[in-house]
Amino acid sequence: MKILFIEDHPYKKGQIENFLKETFPNAHVETRGSYISGLTELIQSNVKYDFLLLDISMPTYDITRSESGGDFIPQAGRKILKEMYLREIPVKTVVVTMYENYVDGTSIFQLHESLKEEFSDNYLGYVYFTASNNQWKKELLKFIK
Repeated sequence: MKILFIEDHPYKKGQIENFLKETFPNAHVETRGSYISGLTELIQSNVKYDFLLLDISMPTYDITRSESGGDFIPQAGRKILKEMYLREIPVKTVVVTMYENYVDGTSIFQLHESLKEEFSDNYLGYVYFTASNNQWKKELLKFIK
């Protein structure tokens, strides 16, 4: 199984990567940390991914010691799904989010309904990630299996 994981939050990224390695030791997991690097991987890579784990809010570019990441894009994940739709990239996608509500006032449920309607070929649903419990692991496992 080949999984692309687009996530900028270090703690969340580490927790999910560890979970994937423990649960699916033979899976190939590729991680990107921004809108541009994630989208570039989807479009230009020769890898055909089986699954995409997608953050919604992320910076334009990867954050490094010398780079701030550019602008923060509150709906970057939606934009990636839109590009996948336009380019007919058929990768099953689950949004993994730490937010119940976004900066623009959209709730995770409203976002879910909107993504389900707009991108039903790719979008499977969302997982609410929180450090306070491991429910997210059970939910993510259901989607991947």
